[in-house]
Parts: sequence; structure tokens; C-alpha cells
Amino acid sequence: MENTATPVSISAVAIRYGIITGLIWIIVDFILRVTGLSFKYSIYLSASLLVYIVGVVIAHRNFKQQNGGFMRYGQGVMIVIILSLVSGVMSGLFNYIYVNFIDPDYAMRMRSDMEAWLSTFSSIPEEQIDKSIADMSDEKIKSPTQIGRAILSSAVGGVIVGLVVSIFTKYNRPEFE
Repeated sequence: MENTATPVSISAVAIRYGIITGLIWIIVDFILRVTGLSFKYSIYLSASLLVYIVGVVIAHRNFKQQNGGFMRYGQGVMIVIILSLVSGVMSGLFNYIYVNFIDPDYAMRMRSDMEAWLSTFSSIPEEQIDKSIADMSDEKIKSPTQIGRAILSSAVGGVIVGLVVSIFTKYNRPEFE
């Protein structure tokens, strides 16, 4: 039985699923922020990873369906990197808009929560806590450079996740077919 799927490009799949993953993350992020769960770092990180990895796996599955069931390791990694950049741009823009226009007090609440959390660690000197909190100024948190940082961290995270997830989702075309 011959597969009649029309091959699709890496970038087409990556951009489509980058947008979908980015939109889903923005919705989840907004809900976490509104409910105050964004300050529960384990919940926030778990939700972030879940949305991201599910988006990557679905993008890989779609790519394989459109390419005769096959995807090389390098193709999988490239899909994740591009997907990460697209969703990182969206996430960075959302964060900038949120902290500057939707909820301008968010940065202050984040600093207060971080200070309370850091003070629970008796091994951290008070001076270090004060320095960490001072580094979380409104100018830094609300700066447009945060968009660039979101894109950079998404790219780095994309490389790492892409290298790992692609090991499990790749399916090479047999050499003697």
C-alpha cells in the first residue's frame, strides 16, 4: 500500500504549531496569572512544559503524517527550534502587554512573592535576598528587552527539548526501500 500524503515543509509545520502552541500557552498563562497560580512556580513550570511538549509531539506527528510517516532526527530538531521561536515571540509579546497594560501591579506582586519565598530559605543571606529583589525592578520586568529574553530562552529551550524529544519521535525512512 503506497502512502499518498503530500510532503510538507519543516517550516510550514513548525510555524503552524508554533502559533497554536503560543496561543494555547497565552491562554493558560493568562488563567494562571489571573488566579494567582503563576506565583506557584512548580505549577507554572509544569503547565509550561506540558503545553510545550504536547505542542512539539503533535507537530512531529503532523509532520510525519504529511511525509509518509517519516521524520529524520534533524528535521524533528528544526521543527522544535522554529516552533519555539514562534511561540517565544508570542509569549514575550503577551508578557510585555500583560505587565505594562493589563496588570501593571503584577511586577510588584511578583517581587513580594519572590521575597517571601526566598526568605523561607535560611541558608540565603539577607543581603543576597535584597540584591535579588532589587534586580527585579519595574524597569527590567516591564522593559521591551524582556521580549528578546523570552525569544532567546525559547530558542535555547527549543534546542534542548528538540534534541531530547526528537530522539523518541523520529522515524527514519528505510535505506533499502
